[in-house]
Amino acid sequence: MNIQKLTERIRDYANHAWRRELLYQDKAKWNKMWASMDVIGDTQLAIDFYAALPEFSSNSGGYLYIYGLLQSLFVQQDACSHINNVITGNKIGWKSDYPTLLNIREIRNMSIGHPGSRGDKSFHHISRISISKDSFEMLTYYSDENSKSELKKISIKKIIDKQNDLVIGILSSIEGYMKSELKNHKKKFEGKKLADSFPSDLHYVFSKLYETGSDSNALQKVHFTILLEAYEKIKDGIIYRYVSLDALSGIKYNNEMLDYIFNRLDRDMIINRIDDDKELYIFVQALEKEWEELEDMTKEIDEEFSDIEFET
Repeated sequence: MNIQKLTERIRDYANHAWRRELLYQDKAKWNKMWASMDVIGDTQLAIDFYAALPEFSSNSGGYLYIYGLLQSLFVQQDACSHINNVITGNKIGWKSDYPTLLNIREIRNMSIGHPGSRGDKSFHHISRISISKDSFEMLTYYSDENSKSELKKISIKKIIDKQNDLVIGILSSIEGYMKSELKNHKKKFEGKKLADSFPSDLHYVFSKLYETGSDSNALQKVHFTILLEAYEKIKDGIIYRYVSLDALSGIKYNNEMLDYIFNRLDRDMIINRIDDDKELYIFVQALEKEWEELEDMTKEIDEEFSDIEFET
């Protein structure tokens, strides 16, 4: 598994309608998540570009390449931390959890981030003649007279390889967390199908709504109520599964249409029946059509939530 594949899998989990709607409820988290996902991909392109470079020296782009690489590694770590914070609610502790990545951050800070001063305690610069694609040497001087200056060789290849392995570990952990959360969310609905909320005698219910005549209104009221109560229960079930009807565009549009039709029939057939039976027939017909679409979509939802495992 590589970084690109892992980010694709995380995107798949984040784009699941339930997770996506959860994220979208908090715009700061939403924007942080997707910006950070893009940053991981962008920085990986920079790192891969560096790995494919021919040999170079300080006079042939060396400083630019090394500065760009170290900054890319640093920013990629930050992006991983941001995604982890959005998904799990926890910040990555570089010192306690990833001391190797902390060391890479410190190399960046000392060599190109704040080389002129680390709190006036140490001062650093890259040895120009040491620059190559594979390594460079960093000189360190200290304010403390008892501390000797140091010359440290930095292996760029080791840094890249170590970060690659550890970032894969972080992203794998995030993916596992998201998979587990989705699985647990689906488990809440085991044995509970939206289809169970549909009236079992639906054909009979609609046949009564289609009836006309002076003695039909009482039966229409009874069966209209049966249908409306079932609809509200189904709507609540969808919201419970996906946070909001907005999570599924087809469901949202279907519900908007059903809301409108139910309101019109409630007004014109139940509360104060109009004399135009043809208009009422058309609205009942529209209700039946939209209801059939609702049945089809809830069947798909039930199928999805019966599949506890989510593979990408």
